[in-house]
Amino acid sequence: MFITTPEFLPQHRNQRQQVLQIIGVAEARGQQRLAEMNRGVLTNLNQIIDALDDETRSNPKAVHDAS
Repeated sequence: MFITTPEFLPQHRNQRQQVLQIIGVAEARGQQRLAEMNRGVLTNLNQIIDALDDETRSNPKAVHDAS
């Protein structure tokens, strides 16, 4: 189980960008297994980011309370 809070959204978004770059480079090099493994990471990050975005939209004060 992985628990995080809205205050970490910038780090999660940054990590998502890094994973997208890794996938792009891996696919360009024909490293399909590396790309496949990172697509799983990307899916998880997208779920985390979406959930935190939803939480932030439903309770904008949560980001400030978490800091």
